[in-house]
Amino acid sequence: MEKNTGILNLPDQSVLGKNVDAVHNYFKDTFNETKKEISESLSSFKEGLSDRLSKTGSYINNLVLPVNNFLKDVTQMEREFEEEKIKNEAFCICLNGQMVPADDVLNLPMEENY
Repeated sequence: MEKNTGILNLPDQSVLGKNVDAVHNYFKDTFNETKKEISESLSSFKEGLSDRLSKTGSYINNLVLPVNNFLKDVTQMEREFEEEKIKNEAFCICLNGQMVPADDVLNLPMEENY
């Protein structure tokens, strides 16, 4: 039998205890699920960020490669040019994406225009 205290009718203590346990379990489960979702989101963000950083690093390396010629001293560049001259003594012309010696190009059949 419930006690009538006037304005407030308080339920039985066993019902109140069950409700508190249910609310406590609900908050605990919600907190664990939220913590798991935040952890997965952060790990996904971290993977995406590291992927972008690695791609940025490779792009920077590709940009820096042409700059290496400016870092060489003049004597080293002249030596490399001389080495290339020795390798290819004949004057070459780019023909269909390949460097062909000029003598070979002049020996190819050509069209005469008057």
